[in-house]
Amino acid sequence: MKRTIWKPIIIIISILSLSAIILCPIILNNHQRNIVAPAIIDDIPGSEPPYHFDYSWTEDHPYVAHAFGSILGDSYTNSREAFLLNYQLGHRVFEVDFSITDDGHTVAAHDANHWRESTTTYEPIDFIKASDSPQAFTYNNFMSSLWYGKYHPLDLTQLLQIMANYPDIYIVTDTKYYDQEHVTQQFSDFLSAAKQIDTALLDRFIIQIYRPEMLDQIMQIYPWKSVIYTLYNNPDWTTENVLEFSQQSGVKLITLAGAWANEHNVQVWQSASIQVAAHTVNQLNYANQLHALGVKLLYTDFLLP
Repeated sequence: MKRTIWKPIIIIISILSLSAIILCPIILNNHQRNIVAPAIIDDIPGSEPPYHFDYSWTEDHPYVAHAFGSILGDSYTNSREAFLLNYQLGHRVFEVDFSITDDGHTVAAHDANHWRESTTTYEPIDFIKASDSPQAFTYNNFMSSLWYGKYHPLDLTQLLQIMANYPDIYIVTDTKYYDQEHVTQQFSDFLSAAKQIDTALLDRFIIQIYRPEMLDQIMQIYPWKSVIYTLYNNPDWTTENVLEFSQQSGVKLITLAGAWANEHNVQVWQSASIQVAAHTVNQLNYANQLHALGVKLLYTDFLLP
């Protein structure tokens, strides 16, 4: 009697065990595929190079307004007024200089010495700390100064607010540094400031990198949609190593000084679907020569779209 009762139970347990052995690897494999193989969206860079950056913003914009463009003959101001004027004059792509103040804030300025030489600093009691020297490149001093005594400086929050108010503009960054410490600080500052308004604003930042190794550093902080490799801060660039980096990384826009652009490097890069930009060009006949050479974009203080 006992033998009769246990026999079907043993058979059922055996069948369930065999089913588990067969089905578990299939279930686990499907679960793993769901984790490591998300859907690919073409206009979002991948998680590793070569990235698929978006350069559609270059199609209708032949000029990049350097440091927000000039205003009343003054350049390098990166100021609110320079932006407003040059936006009205037709610019939509603006290069902005970024520096880190002595007390660790990223602001729109070319460098500390240029700020000291080009601004008037005011000292309202409720704003400037008593310990700040007027010449100290601190956040408070910077934000209470005026470029050439006329134009208002910008911090990251104000810049991002401009971007929110003008949804058709792009910002090309000139962050100066390429060492990991400063790169991490500046780009983390971008992200932190954007989180206070709208992180999607960062998708209209066009990031300039100065050395190949900088690309991985910035992509670990945010999946930037468009990146330029600019050569002015890299003495070791050659036509060939720039081409190799572009092919490996997916960066398809190269910026160099106008004097460095020639028929050879422009043609080599263009043959690999790499666009070329040049800085800083302020004469129309020179701009026409570079465009005829195949240069796509020109950074300028004074020329208008």
